[in-house]
Amino acid sequence: MTNSQKERIRHMRLDGESYAAIADTLGFSRNTVKSFCLRNFRTEPNIKPVPALTGTCGQCGKGFTLCPGHRQRRFCSDQCRMVWWNSHRDLLKCNTKVEYTCISCGKHFMSYARQRRKFCSHACYIAHRYNKERECHE
Repeated sequence: MTNSQKERIRHMRLDGESYAAIADTLGFSRNTVKSFCLRNFRTEPNIKPVPALTGTCGQCGKGFTLCPGHRQRRFCSDQCRMVWWNSHRDLLKCNTKVEYTCISCGKHFMSYARQRRKFCSHACYIAHRYNKERECHE
């Protein structure tokens, strides 16, 4: 490899060319160009900066920075996300809830379909299991 080829590799790499593009242009293998660049200079190519995206939290209204390449966020933190969803439970898409009747107190309650629950609370379970004649409060 001549000095002029070495200089050309250096200039092409600093202009942001890839190892493969430099190798194709100069007739070297990609690994030769890569080895030369890593051994002789440790400068990164001129990579175009990605503009930072910003968002506004749906709960507190505070601004935050979105990471490029990641999925879009609606909230600035997990705490804001949980507060918002706890106050907007009517927007949850839960089509799997079924109404059951407690066999201890007769109260109607909602639960997921595959759980096949018999009692509305642990207190009702204990009252039924140990034949206690007390009313559950939940």
